[in-house]
Amino acid sequence: MKNHLKITADLEDDGTVGLTATVSFEEFSGSGEAWFNITEVKQFISELEHFAQTSEAHPELTGGIWDGEGNLLHKLLSLHFYTFSRFRAGVLVTLASHPYTGCRPEEVASVQLELKPETQAIMHFCEQLNSLLSNKTSEARLIC
Repeated sequence: MKNHLKITADLEDDGTVGLTATVSFEEFSGSGEAWFNITEVKQFISELEHFAQTSEAHPELTGGIWDGEGNLLHKLLSLHFYTFSRFRAGVLVTLASHPYTGCRPEEVASVQLELKPETQAIMHFCEQLNSLLSNKTSEARLIC
């Protein structure tokens, strides 16, 4: 299979969603999971659709372990989209395993890589993400 990003969701009744991302690029792969408010993810999808149509702004979705004061302590899942060329975008994917209490930083597995999807693939990914949040599909895939 081509290089891709796959997202699955664990929807909760309290308005939160656990997103699990798996990325594969050539011989590299990794996964990460973070929890978000559903409204935050829907806003990201809306910004991503706008980005795919206009190349304006650079949508980002980042989650992980927070300190309770608004500071991100451990980034576990991050998708940052940006303009790469006229018909292609870049997405910096950062994924990490969940650290356990008292672990050393070296014990946390992580991967960071760039995918270069075409604009149409991003639009299709947005449709799949919306279906995922509506519980109409089991995964969303961005093929690059």
